[in-house]
Parts: sequence; C-alpha cells; structure tokens
Amino acid sequence: MSPSIPSRRNVLKGAAALSFTGAAGALLPDWALAQGQGAGPVSLTAAEGTRPAIAGQGNLALFNDSLPGPVLRVTKGSELQVQFANALKESVGLTWQGVRLPADAAASASAAVAGGQNKLIRLTPKDAGTFWYHATSPALARRALSGALIVAEPGTPAYASDNLLFIQSFPPESGVPIFPVNGEFSPTFQGPASGRSRLRLVNATPLFLRLRLKGPAAYAIAIDGQPVAQPFELKDGRLQMPPGGRVDVAATIDDADATIIEIETSQEPIRLAVVTPVGPAGPLPSGPPAPLPPNDLPADIPLKDAVRVELPIGGKSGAPASLGTVKSGKAMVLTLANSLDAPVSVHVAGHAVRLLDGLDDGWKPWWHDTVPVPAKATVRVALLAQATGTWSVTAQRGGDGEVVTSATYQVTA
Repeated sequence: MSPSIPSRRNVLKGAAALSFTGAAGALLPDWALAQGQGAGPVSLTAAEGTRPAIAGQGNLALFNDSLPGPVLRVTKGSELQVQFANALKESVGLTWQGVRLPADAAASASAAVAGGQNKLIRLTPKDAGTFWYHATSPALARRALSGALIVAEPGTPAYASDNLLFIQSFPPESGVPIFPVNGEFSPTFQGPASGRSRLRLVNATPLFLRLRLKGPAAYAIAIDGQPVAQPFELKDGRLQMPPGGRVDVAATIDDADATIIEIETSQEPIRLAVVTPVGPAGPLPSGPPAPLPPNDLPADIPLKDAVRVELPIGGKSGAPASLGTVKSGKAMVLTLANSLDAPVSVHVAGHAVRLLDGLDDGWKPWWHDTVPVPAKATVRVALLAQATGTWSVTAQRGGDGEVVTSATYQVTA
C-alpha cells in the first residue's frame, strides 16, 4: 500500500531546525532564458552527493551536484546536446519522459552509460511542453537523479510569468516525507498582480499527490506536456497528479493576496509553494485563457479496427512481455488491468495516449504519457501508431516507485 502523507505539522516539526527560505523568483526566471541554440553541449554529470538537511545523512546521486538536476531548455524543433558523464560506480541510463523521438534517437538518448564513462546525447524534441529526465533505474531516480526539461514554443512566450515547480519527496519509502520544490522548502515565486502566471507542475515523487491552488481561478492548459485544446478551470483549484505526471496551470493572481499551492492530506495540508503578486493592480482576467499552440498530434484515433491488447499489472515479474505489433497509421487500445492493492502509474513510451471512457470508446479531450490506474481497477487508453520501432510500457507502484510490470509494443511500417 502507498505510505500515508504526513500532516504539515509533522513535516514542520521534522524540519524545524532548517533555515531554508524561498527565494523570490523573477517573472521570467533564469531557466526560462537560459541555453539558446548554438551554445554547445550542456554538461550533465551524475555523481555522489549529500543533502543532509533534506534527505538525511545518507548519500544521494545528484546531477551536477544539484537538487534537482539542472533545468534543460531547448526550443521545439531544435537540437539539444547533452554531454553526460557518469561518475557513479553503476551504469546509468536516462529516461526522457514524454519526449517523442524517432526510435533510434530515443534508444541512443536512453542507452546506459557505464560508471566512469561519458557520452554525447543528442535529441530534437518534436513537441513543446513540460517534460522531465531521470535515471531509468527507479532506485537511482529516487536518490534524486532527476530534473526538468522545458521545450519552449517558438516565438514570444505565451506567459510573461513562467514558473517551474519540480516536486520531490524525501525519504520516499519510510519515515516522514518532506516535499522540497526546486530543492527548497515552500519557495516563494512571483506573478503579475491581476494577471496570470504559468505554473509548470512536475510530480517527481513516487507518490500520488492531491494538490490545491488556493487563490482565484486556475486553469489546466497542458497535461503531460501536451496543450489542452480547451483550457478548463480546476474545480476549487484541485488536481491530482500521478507519479511522473505533469500539469501546466494558468493561475490567476490576485492584486493583493498570494496564491498558495498545497498537498491535501487526510489531516492538515502541506504547503508546497507561494506565488505573490507584483506590479500594479487592475481587473482580474475572466474566463479561460487562450490555448497554447498545439503540437502535431492526431485529430482523431479511428478505433473501429484498432488492435486491442491487455496488460495485466501485478503478476509475476520477469522479462518484459510483448504486447504485439501494430502497423503505423493504425490504432491500438491498451487495457491496463491492475490487480494490486495499490495504485500504479503507467508510462507509455513513443506515443501520447488518450484516456478512454469506462463504458465506450469515447475519450477525454487531453493527452497522457503517464496514466494513473487505481488499485484493483482497469483503465483503457488508445494511441495512433506513428513512430516505428519497439516501445516500452512500464507500470510503477505508487508509494515506493517499484516497477511491477513492464512490456513492449512494436510499430511497423
């Protein structure tokens, strides 16, 4: 079962001796302006490190001795070059979660690098959005080998205020978790008074999180990196995020009061971050914001002649099972049948998927690469096969992040 999330009182009690304070971010933070094209490869080194105030006395594995790893940024359609060095004893492979690439490029970007070795990783994301990279090994990812990848839309940013909230948890398996955001406790960001701020929420924990934004209206504008065609208001500012999931929110900022982002628990909420208003006051914007520019995803998934397969989750572990083959241009419906007493988060590589309705083949009007499946439940998703190659489907248990089922599917020309 998933470990319970503690009350804010317990978290504060455990962190009372710490002196972390949230640094106020600029309306466009440094990461949003960094790394233009032609700047050469970005250096990324995995090595042992410590953060006793956050993660206790044990060693962590960190990228660039940073918690989280550095924010990588590239413009849609441009090449990102990463010079990756592995200073750990064990091999490290990288997962670029949600990034759609050709199969050969995806295999090269994720191939394991032996301890003491290095390699140049090259990838050209075809989608703009909020993604993240992490060690493929769940154990190494939980030891903090993870960071955000922001793929920017070409041209002028849609929001003058753009803030990343990269949520981690320590310790993730036992004891009382604490939830640093961008490596800090309850950091403070800035947003335009009487305006809107884009909040890029990344759940890099192994936990299912129930979040609430306490402030004026907030709208979902992207899910798992893919823009929502019609931004929709979060009811009472609430949203749920599976492990590995991302949600981009357009948060309306009051002219005086701060917006507070919290984790809701069965006891008291845990404060994650605060967004304070800056600048002159004015009338609050009303109605949903304009949608973000769309990525190149299919307008329709023809399900009449779809290949239909089932992935049982919770059986005996072993070598990845084969889910079969689907031709490019055809649809696949994947039934995710979870027999465990714990929820799982299922990562589908290679393609974005639609979440199908329970009783028919209608679908939710947004895309996923990370699919939540409740305990003892079945969820169906659909994709339109486009990228030829062999792709993975990985189910991780909520709470400890252990891989409980893995499989592959093949797309042929």
